[in-house]
Amino acid sequence: MTRAAYSVQDIKDMLLDRVDQVAHAYAPAVPSSYTRKGRYFTLNPGRIDRHVGSFYIYVTGSKKGRWQDHATGDYGDIIDLIALSLRCDNAGAIRAARGFLGLENEDPAAKARHREMIERSRRNQREAARADAKKRECRARQAQAIFLGASDQLRNSPVDLYLRGRGINLAELGRQPGVIRFAPECYCSQIDEETGQVFEGKYPAMVAAVTNYKGEFVAVHRTYLAPTEDGGWTKAPIPKPKKVLGDYPGAAINVWRGIGPRGGKPVSLPQCAPGTHVFVTEGIEDALSVVSLNPELRVIAAISLGNMAGLQLPAAVHQITFVADKDENEEARAALNRALEEHNTSGRTVRLWQNRWGGKDLNDALQSAQGAA
Repeated sequence: MTRAAYSVQDIKDMLLDRVDQVAHAYAPAVPSSYTRKGRYFTLNPGRIDRHVGSFYIYVTGSKKGRWQDHATGDYGDIIDLIALSLRCDNAGAIRAARGFLGLENEDPAAKARHREMIERSRRNQREAARADAKKRECRARQAQAIFLGASDQLRNSPVDLYLRGRGINLAELGRQPGVIRFAPECYCSQIDEETGQVFEGKYPAMVAAVTNYKGEFVAVHRTYLAPTEDGGWTKAPIPKPKKVLGDYPGAAINVWRGIGPRGGKPVSLPQCAPGTHVFVTEGIEDALSVVSLNPELRVIAAISLGNMAGLQLPAAVHQITFVADKDENEEARAALNRALEEHNTSGRTVRLWQNRWGGKDLNDALQSAQGAA
């Protein structure tokens, strides 16, 4: 028996053919682990992770074998998963993978099985890529239909009242953000992971268009709303009142274009001039807080902290100011630092603003200042 020569890609393909076994071997299940919509959720094996929910591994589809941790912004492929679990480098992970697959001292029958695994895996990946592309297109169409079916008249709507409750008065901005609309009935289906309670029905919602750096519609962000006893509106009492339909990594909500030359109409982000300065927040409320303080600024919402690092922007954007939460959580700080590093290395000037005036984020500071006035 001899040691067969396999490329790193060959080894990855064999691992992907046994992705369920690999996932459970290097990210073991715990009592609260679960698999949903092609993703296996468990604790991150590379850090002290106390709750299942932020870390998952794709076990089906074109992303099979890839993993992500939304708490830290970390991600990787199936080899990176082994390295994460064993706390070793890439070379050590490949050695471990060879051992897991039984690639040392193969007999002819084993070699034939492994070659068959490689071909089957590649065939399945091609089919999954085609199927996922169709699903992405379908989700994008569904997302756009939700947005286009919503009302663009926000004055005195639940969206307007919700934002007023957050210290944001759209009437004072001179124009309303065209990227935000009101949907009187927006479908929602969620399960509380702790209790198993099902939340399904239609809720009023603030919906926002999510576009990529080319201006293409890719997803819709929904903030489900509910009335309050005093006549206002707040986030709906469901596990996740903010959800995104569609694939948004790298994309953002272009909340505000700023003010154009000599006070004229501003251009869209894909058409911005060289040297453009963009302010980036995590959520819509923080973005509108920036606008409330200075309507001349161009502001986008990255939707999540983890998406800030991978945010794709036009080449004409030369400066970025991240308006970030003042979060003492170590994982959140790591994700923010990753975003700063990623955009610094792209050659842009990157600045950071964090709230130090009470509360966690800029919107907290804005509401606090208004209360003290």
